[in-house]
Amino acid sequence: MENEKKSIVIPKPPTILSKVGKDKYYQIAQMLIEGSKFKIGDEIALAALCVNYQRWLQAERAIKKNKDLCFETETGYRQQIPEISIARDCMKTMLTFIREFGLTPKERAKIKELVLEEKDKDEELDDMIQ
Repeated sequence: MENEKKSIVIPKPPTILSKVGKDKYYQIAQMLIEGSKFKIGDEIALAALCVNYQRWLQAERAIKKNKDLCFETETGYRQQIPEISIARDCMKTMLTFIREFGLTPKERAKIKELVLEEKDKDEELDDMIQ
């Protein structure tokens, strides 16, 4: 299994990623490889996660720079700045991908439970065979 970790080469991230997106891409890919969770084809979902990550950061910077969460339309109606929706949508999408990769504490606990259950089943089967 140790050889498998070393044999997986991280595919290059897409050129649409900024430096911060590429850095996050390599960071997560390395973590997934070390945890034996990275498979060929995962780079697509990982790229999507990182695109949303960089968009979320851009939207949050714009929100901070704007200093007001609303603007007034021509008709006098106060409306939320678009960056708030962009940030919210990116966070929701990132959470979906993070769960898929098992990167939340809850998902890691589920994976650990499944591994332990599988180990217990294997031991039970071994006992039955003997």
